[in-house]
Amino acid sequence: MAHYTMGTVLGYNMTMTFNTVTLTEGSYSQNWERQLVSAAGPIFTIITAFIFFYFLYKKNNTYVYILLFIAFIQRFLAAVISIFNSNDEARISESLGIGKMTLPILVSLLLFGLVYKVAVTYKYHWKFNLINYFIISFFIAALVFIDQTIIKPMVYN
Repeated sequence: MAHYTMGTVLGYNMTMTFNTVTLTEGSYSQNWERQLVSAAGPIFTIITAFIFFYFLYKKNNTYVYILLFIAFIQRFLAAVISIFNSNDEARISESLGIGKMTLPILVSLLLFGLVYKVAVTYKYHWKFNLINYFIISFFIAALVFIDQTIIKPMVYN
């Protein structure tokens, strides 16, 4: 939704599915606009991760742990996919000339650090996190599969 909102704020007509946001037609006038639209999603994820971290670490609200964990897994999986097909951070990283994987790795490490600090503080065992990882990964994979095979063909045809 952050990509869609940023593109709209910049004056573009955007099309959105579960996992994809693209211009309805044409292309971006400036490369920095494309980069800003790409950055909107990861920036929103990082900001929300810090909010979740605050509620976990300062307010002892353990119910939001899964949301922090999802933020990490979401960006981590995007980083892994970027090895083969450049995702948001990878496109920005390439554009800045700092290497394709620099920003994906930095963002993943930042979010992992938040998750790790909370997991240690609340003594969340690695098995608990591993189970959460597989459950979250399954649902993300299912969402992407549904988006690619059902939703996108309906939207773009």
